[in-house]
Amino acid sequence: MARSAPREPLLFQRLLKEKVWGGRRLAPRLGVKLPFPGPLGESWELSDYPGEETTVRSGAWQGVSLRALMEEHAPTLLGRSRTTADGRFPLLVKLIDAGEDLSVQIHPPDGPLSPTGVGKTEAWYVLDAAPGAVVICGLKPGTGRADFEAHAGDARVRAHLHEVAVRPGDSIFVPAGQTHAIRGGVVLCEVQQTSDITYRMYDWDRLGLDGKPRARHLQQALAVVDYSCAPGRAQRAEFRESEELQELPLAVCSYFRLASVRAGRRGGELPTENYARTLAVVGGAGRIEPASGADFAPLPLAWGDVALVPGSLAGVRLVASGTASLEIFAGAAL
Repeated sequence: MARSAPREPLLFQRLLKEKVWGGRRLAPRLGVKLPFPGPLGESWELSDYPGEETTVRSGAWQGVSLRALMEEHAPTLLGRSRTTADGRFPLLVKLIDAGEDLSVQIHPPDGPLSPTGVGKTEAWYVLDAAPGAVVICGLKPGTGRADFEAHAGDARVRAHLHEVAVRPGDSIFVPAGQTHAIRGGVVLCEVQQTSDITYRMYDWDRLGLDGKPRARHLQQALAVVDYSCAPGRAQRAEFRESEELQELPLAVCSYFRLASVRAGRRGGELPTENYARTLAVVGGAGRIEPASGADFAPLPLAWGDVALVPGSLAGVRLVASGTASLEIFAGAAL
């Protein structure tokens, strides 16, 4: 007998990814045991990417994949949100631990320059950063196409890259077509389109986990560089002192709207506007309670958890536990 559609927030089992550039800080913070010897690079917290779909962690839907939920109950999950061009849940949320520099890379936009037709626009929220940590986001002003194309595949590319100093709490928007790289010493949460298409230009002259140079995709990368993109910048939400819920905008594009949310012990209601929302816990702990006529058991939240709030819910109530505020990096799929 088919189950009724989920009308409560959902948490998912993590998909842990070994990466040559991975770090050693995220795993102990999450309390996970790694199934591989190498460093943890990514933890996919919510994904409907083909072959990498996350499954519900607990409750009545435990063990059911996001793909199965989308096939059976997409209108309930999405509300007013749209699927990707290939019919997938529109957002993918991951945690990234850069023990070393990620490659200098770029993602294509939607359309024929992506092999799946789906591009990758993303945004980062910095969770931890070593002293002096930076990320690369964009090209230095005045960088010309001819010079960049001549230098993009080797160490000379460094002269053209725009670096942004980062600290915990910073957010950076990275549109498709923007040259970028997360550099070593940074741990962050990434909200992105449901895509895994990355074109690698320069990989710091290192070898992969197999002892061989990693593949590069220089021609595909150069074909999608958007020279009109302004260099990236870090921004922060400036909250006032309050025990009630506050939501401050961070970024908006065609695919998602992002905000920083803070809830104290008194908490407050976070409306969905009937868009599917992702809630990534980036500080403190707390719980999600029903609001606006909803009926579900309160869902505890710990650091690193990413909850999916179905678009069919009008809103949820967020409440902090303990003395620290509950900090959320919130995405609304448009």
